[in-house]
Formats: sequence, C-alpha cells, structure tokens
Amino acid sequence: MRLLDKHIISTVAKVAFVALVLCTFMLVSVDLFANLDSYIQNDVPRLTIFKLSFLNIPEAALYALAPSLLFSATFFFSQLQANNEMICLYNAGISYKRIILPVLLLGVFFSIANFAVNELFAIPFSRQRAVMEDDLFGLTSTYDNRNITLSDLQGGFVIHASHYSDERKRISNVVLVLQSPDGALSKRIDAPSATWDASLGYWIFKDATIHSVVNDPFTIETVQQNSYSNPSIDLEPNLFRNFSTNIKTMELGTAVRFLKRIRLLDPSKWNTYATDFANRIFGCFSPLILLFIACTISYKYKKNVLLFSIIMSLCIAVIYYVMQMLSLILAKQGVIGPVWGMAIPMIMIVCIAVLERLISN
Repeated sequence: MRLLDKHIISTVAKVAFVALVLCTFMLVSVDLFANLDSYIQNDVPRLTIFKLSFLNIPEAALYALAPSLLFSATFFFSQLQANNEMICLYNAGISYKRIILPVLLLGVFFSIANFAVNELFAIPFSRQRAVMEDDLFGLTSTYDNRNITLSDLQGGFVIHASHYSDERKRISNVVLVLQSPDGALSKRIDAPSATWDASLGYWIFKDATIHSVVNDPFTIETVQQNSYSNPSIDLEPNLFRNFSTNIKTMELGTAVRFLKRIRLLDPSKWNTYATDFANRIFGCFSPLILLFIACTISYKYKKNVLLFSIIMSLCIAVIYYVMQMLSLILAKQGVIGPVWGMAIPMIMIVCIAVLERLISN
C-alpha cells in the first residue's frame, strides 16, 4: 500500500507542478504585458521590471494552484480508467475510498501550504510591490482616505475627518463630538489637523477650538488651545485607512482587530470587509475542495484523455468560481453572512459532484 500511495502522490504532484509552473508563468506574463505601456512611458529600468514581476509570482502561483491540482487529479483518474488500471486495483481488493485517500491528504497539505504561503510571502510581496509602483508612477498611498466618520459608543465620541494621510499618520479638518455618560452632547472640538502619537497611543489635535456645553445655565463656552489631547480618543490610524482593496493584504492580527472595531465604528462597511477577509481565510481550502470533486466525479471516456481532462477541469473550475463570485456579492450586500459567502459554493459544487456520481452509478 505504501508503494501505491507513493505512486499516486508522486504522479499527481508531478503533473500538478508542471501545470502550476505553466499557469504561473502565463499569469505573470499577462500582468507584465498589461503594465508594459506604463513601464515604457515612465522609463522603468529592466531590473525594476524584473523585480516587480518577481514579486507577483507568489500571488500568481496561489491563483493557479487549485486549478492545477484539479487538472492533475482529473488526468490521473482518467488514465486509470482509460488504461483499465482501476479494474486491476479493484481485483486486488483495494477500494475506491482507499485509492482517493492519498489525493485527499495531498489536498489537505496544499490547503495548509496555500494559507502559509499567502500569509508569509504573497501578502508581504504584494505590499512591497504596491509601494514600488507608488514610487515609480508618483501615486499617492493607496491607504489615504477621504471623508471618514467613525463612532465609538463605548468611548462616547464621534469623529469626522475630510482627509487621512497614511504616510504622516495625520487627519485633516477634524470634527470631534464628545458625549456625556447619559448620552447628551458634551463637547465639540474643531481642529485643522490631528496627528497620531505612537508613544502615547492617542491623537493630538492642533489649534483646537473647543465648544463645551454648560447645562446650568445652558450656555456654550468656546476655548482656543494650541494642542488638545484626550486619552480616550485612541482609535488606531489603521481604522482611518482606505481598505476597499487592501483588506486582503493587511497583517492577519491587524485585520482581525480592524474587523472587531469597524463593526462598532462603521457597521455599514463591515459586511464588505468581513466578506473579503472570509475569502482570504477560507479561500485556502480551494485545493482540497477541487481535489475532492476530482475524486468524486465519474470517468467514462477511454480516448483523448488529456483533452477531456482539460475540458472537465475548466468546466468544474468555472462553475465553482462563478458560484463563489455570486455568493460573495450577496455576502457583501448583507443578504447572507460572510462565512456563508465562501461556504455555499463549496457545499453546492460538492453536492453537484456527488449527485453526478450517484446518477452515473
């Protein structure tokens, strides 16, 4: 059995490796030619172009990993069926469940590897590439944001800023509204800017105008201060960032803290951020899901094994990723939960594969 397991794993892994290299090279080449015009117009050196393409390799490889494994497993089982090797294994007393076990274990291994490579290499490389492109093309930081409003019910304040600069960790045209313990309006602070003090852990407001509400008698007191600080205004600068396209590239711990805070501070955007984060986490299970599908479907064709394997792999991958795209849209709209946005296409594609095998039998 060890010899059989070794043969199955090595055969599937070798074909998957070749397919992975070819697909990764194709994706990197497409990205290179898509940006070639920008490189030429900005006179980007060849070494820099090579480095930008190199930084894209981990992300491209992760995109190609699951389809490559799907094709490899489909081709392997098709060959077993076409060459009547499956009948020999059955006659030797080896069940189909025992045959597919090494393939499923391979899927578990590559799912774990997918998550590790994504967190350790793909995300840091993607951030580094974004910084290089900003420097080369004179773009502003992708984390800069405009018209941000955050509220903290526990801290009893609402803060609005017209602009956030990630490089300077500064917010501009700030309006801070403080509440009393009973929920009544207490103070309003207007400031041209506020800067994050990392050593103190809160924001420092420059040239602040403080309007205080006095209830007995009811009056408004206005005071000018060169600097105003409040330890309760401890919102991390990350919360002011523009994460519309960068929630998947945040550090994992920062992303978890961000989701917890943003659910309280800005619930309207939580579904979008949580769905992207769920895609980042549960998307790593795609190799296991697609390999399970390859093990579940039936193989009846005897000729043109390579051609039919490619066609079947493409059809399965298209169905899976289209269903995933639709479910993620529903999750971002709040129709379904973020986790269900990833779980529903996995469950549906597995059910379709199981149903197809039951019908064929």
